[in-house]
Amino acid sequence: MISNTDIITRIQADSLIAVRLEKALGGVKDAVIDQVNRMQLGTRRLAYYTSCFTDNYQDVCTGQKSEDVRFLEGLVQLVKLHNVVTRMLEIYVNQLLHGLTSDRIGRIKKLMVGKGATIAAGSMTSQALAYAIVAAVSYSLGARMSINTKLAKISASAVTIVSYYGYVQESADAANRLRARNPRYYYALYAEKLEMLYFIVESVISRNELRFSPPSSDRDIADVIMRMIR
Repeated sequence: MISNTDIITRIQADSLIAVRLEKALGGVKDAVIDQVNRMQLGTRRLAYYTSCFTDNYQDVCTGQKSEDVRFLEGLVQLVKLHNVVTRMLEIYVNQLLHGLTSDRIGRIKKLMVGKGATIAAGSMTSQALAYAIVAAVSYSLGARMSINTKLAKISASAVTIVSYYGYVQESADAANRLRARNPRYYYALYAEKLEMLYFIVESVISRNELRFSPPSSDRDIADVIMRMIR
């Protein structure tokens, strides 16, 4: 399971404007390419701040300032919550299963088992099924690889203002994509100051082709869940 420790031990604040990963997982080539991309994102974000000196673009400046604050608030949640990744997955799965009858929960469970999922036998409530799903996703090799790779990409041999703002820009871009495509999930994360951490689990959530239009049938829901687990 991906715990806050997995994240916090990789991310340390050198100052209020610096975030560094303790250990990079990728190769040298990938690290260099990623750092170049990160610097480009940071340069773009800093360039946007020039809008603060232009009356016509005050909304851009205000928006970025708000994102900066929300990003720092998200980092605080890494310390406060027992497991921030699990919490974000719980919110997503709970939304998928919200309002389903016990009969539908049973059918979804049967469909998942038929697709290879390992779930305890016996009757199951939506809450119990949600817990089982989140546990399966968290322990899934695919989820671990995706999440840890994303965390590893928050690395830099030398932390600078430009690279830090690259991290913030990536976070903001992911949050804005989520707000446009799945506002319900976005605002649920926002309420818990987690939307700027969505980029950590985006690669897992985005496996679902149906993620932006809520699945209605039991088979669709089972398929969505299985894409997260695999």
